[in-house]
Amino acid sequence: MTPRNLNVAVLGFGLSGSTFHAPLITTTFGLKLTHILSRQTDKIKALYPEVTVCQSIDEILASKEIDLVINTLPNSEHYSISRACLEAGKHVVVEKPFVINSSDGIELIKLAESKNLVLSVYHNRRWDNGFLTLRKYLPQLGKIYLYQASYDRFRPVVNLAKWREQDGVGNGILYDLGSHLIDQALVLFGKPSAVFADLDTQRENAVAIDYFEIILYYDKLRVILGSSSVMASPRSTLAIHGDKGSYIKSGLDPQEEQLKAGVTPLDDIYGVDKENQPDFTSGAENIHHKLNTERGSYNEYYSQLHQCIVNNTHNPVMPNDALNVIKIIELCQLSSKEQRVISCEGLF
Repeated sequence: MTPRNLNVAVLGFGLSGSTFHAPLITTTFGLKLTHILSRQTDKIKALYPEVTVCQSIDEILASKEIDLVINTLPNSEHYSISRACLEAGKHVVVEKPFVINSSDGIELIKLAESKNLVLSVYHNRRWDNGFLTLRKYLPQLGKIYLYQASYDRFRPVVNLAKWREQDGVGNGILYDLGSHLIDQALVLFGKPSAVFADLDTQRENAVAIDYFEIILYYDKLRVILGSSSVMASPRSTLAIHGDKGSYIKSGLDPQEEQLKAGVTPLDDIYGVDKENQPDFTSGAENIHHKLNTERGSYNEYYSQLHQCIVNNTHNPVMPNDALNVIKIIELCQLSSKEQRVISCEGLF
C-alpha cells in the first residue's frame, strides 16, 4: 500500500512534547507535525514555523485536517482529553501513564474500538538501549530467578512548581517512572501472580510519592523495581540473574539528553552509547565481558505507529498492555496502604 502522510497534533509543549514527541514526529517518514496546543507560541514558531499553534483544545477537535493527536498534557487530563479526541474521530497516542484509574482506560479502549480508531500509549522505554540489549541476550542467561530494575535520581529538594511533584491523584514517581519499569517487566515476563509495594514521600515537604520498591511475583522468579529521588550514586539500571549467567547495565539511555541537545534519529550518533556497556557474566566459566550496546530507538515507536494506522499493522504499544500497567499500579497502592502482598488473581 502506498504510504500516506498523517497530520499530527501535539497537546502540550513541556518536557514530553518538546523533547520527545515533536522531534521524533518531524523525523519520522509519513508523519507531519501540523498543530501544537500550547501558550508558548514564540518558542514553537522559532522551532517549527509552519506549525499552527492552538490556544484551545476545541481548535484541535474541530480541525478536519488532523489525523492523529498526541496527548502529553498532565496525567489528570489523559482520560478526559483523550476521550474528547477519540469522539472527534482522531487517532490518539497518550503519553504514559495511560490513565490514572483502570476503569477510565477500559472506557477509552472500548471507545476506540467502537470508532475503529487506533489508541496507543507512549511507553518509549521499550526502546532504551539497555533494554533492547537485554532482550537480545536474555536467552543466554538461562532460567531467570532475579530481575532488578531501578530508575534513580538525585533531586533532594522538592520543586512544587512542577505538577508532577504537587499533591494530586496520579502525580509522583510511581506513575511517572514506575510505569516505565512495570511495562518493561510485563513485556519480558507477562502478568505476575502477586504484588508487594512500599511507597513513601521521603523528602522534606514532599506531597507526591518520591520513593518506591515493588516486588512482582512469578513462581520462583522475583522482579524487584525501585526508584529513589535522593540517590547521588544510583544503582545499576538493570541487573538480571539466571542459572547460566548475569547481565548488569548501569547508566541511563542517552536518547533523552541527545534530543534535548538537538540530536535526532537522522544523526549517526543518535541512540549510540559506547560508555555504559552492559556486563555479562557466564556462570559456568565465570567469564566476565562487555557487550556491545544496541542502538536506542525511540523513533521506532512512531515508525511502527504510522504503519499501524496506514496499513493496519501491529500497534507498537497496545492499550491493553498499558492498562495492565495501571492495574499493577493500583495494586501497588493497595499493597503499600495495607502493608501486605496482594494477589493478582482475577485482575487481568
